[in-house]
Amino acid sequence: MRTGDGGCADRPIGVISAVVMDESRPSHLLLGVRRPSPLAGRHPGVLSTPTLRLPDDLFSQLVAADSDLGPNPGIHPVSGTDLLVGRGGHVATIDGFALESLFARKLGLAGPLARGDFSAVARRRFLSFDDVSDPLGTGQNEWTAMLTYEIRVSIGVDTIPAETASYSRLVWVDAAKLPEAVAHRDALLLDETLDAAEVCVHGLCVRVASALLAGS
Repeated sequence: MRTGDGGCADRPIGVISAVVMDESRPSHLLLGVRRPSPLAGRHPGVLSTPTLRLPDDLFSQLVAADSDLGPNPGIHPVSGTDLLVGRGGHVATIDGFALESLFARKLGLAGPLARGDFSAVARRRFLSFDDVSDPLGTGQNEWTAMLTYEIRVSIGVDTIPAETASYSRLVWVDAAKLPEAVAHRDALLLDETLDAAEVCVHGLCVRVASALLAGS
């Protein structure tokens, strides 16, 4: 981890990010307001895509084919094929396992996944490297690698709750407005019911989501 004095670890922190869209309403994008917790205390109140930090060995396997890209700062497109996620608990690949872990832990979808009530098509889109600052102003940056997936939910979009233990709110926003909201760091451009004093739109995950949507 990079810190305020410029030190860094041998490898970045590995994170996956899910740019989740409703297949029946492709202009809608799912974002969540991060809830502070003992296990995720750095980014409370940030409006972000659903993300999950992974163990080093699992993340290394996920990005092994794109190891030539790192650790070069920036947002790098990667190739990928469509992957079906959500088959009543059947997980055939490490990508599927990582994404189902994100859906279950961050979006509260363990039950729908186990019952086969949730299904989506996922595709790898970007591998990004960045020295991620702490919005709380601690000066403690984290050297981060983020693998971003495009997710199109085909079955069970209604099983995604309005809030979870990880997110105080989960909202569907107009995807076309994301680049402007990110540029101005103004979450109210996406949902005017959010509290401007408590919620900001900031960080690598939404910048990558903007790049993905711009190229869609």
